[in-house]
Amino acid sequence: MKIDEPKESISEQNPVICKKLSANEIELKTCLKEYDFFILKTIDEKTLYRNDNNPSEFILTDFNEDGFLDIELHFMTNVPDVNEILIFNPELKIYTEIENFSSFPASIKIKNTNYYYSYERSGCADSNWDSYLYYLKENKAIKIGNIHTIECDNESDNGIYIYKINGENKEQIKLIPIPKKGFENKWEFIEKYWNENYMKFE
Repeated sequence: MKIDEPKESISEQNPVICKKLSANEIELKTCLKEYDFFILKTIDEKTLYRNDNNPSEFILTDFNEDGFLDIELHFMTNVPDVNEILIFNPELKIYTEIENFSSFPASIKIKNTNYYYSYERSGCADSNWDSYLYYLKENKAIKIGNIHTIECDNESDNGIYIYKINGENKEQIKLIPIPKKGFENKWEFIEKYWNENYMKFE
């Protein structure tokens, strides 16, 4: 975790707002300067984590569904739902940043598993898109599967490409034709595919 000292500059239009955070049976302190920085501290002002990537807000959420509240940072970007996450470790009673979490926008957990999937636009006004299957290990998100969809009218290789990923190796395991009428609901397709097939990528 980062241990930088907090900034001292404060403007009236964009003040630093500090609050006590009581969650998971511990007390900490958060400081947010909107579109500037976020700091997580101990009550006696020791900095535990700092993010200078211009966060707009943070929320408490049980992201990994283990019964403990995690901290999710939100940002105003051109790509929707690019967030960063601090996962609470109940044994050590600390928050751990998942360092590459922003590479997995709009992440959703698959119920009763340790797997998650993401969604991101990949061009052609969102007709091309990607969804990654991944799990969390220590302070990293490890991707193991990919749905790469090309649905642009002027492209000859249209289709839904399914890949299995192992480290730097990426193997195509399936090609699904695009429905003639296009997707009625691609969100339902993504949810259904990962929920029914995640075990093939273990």
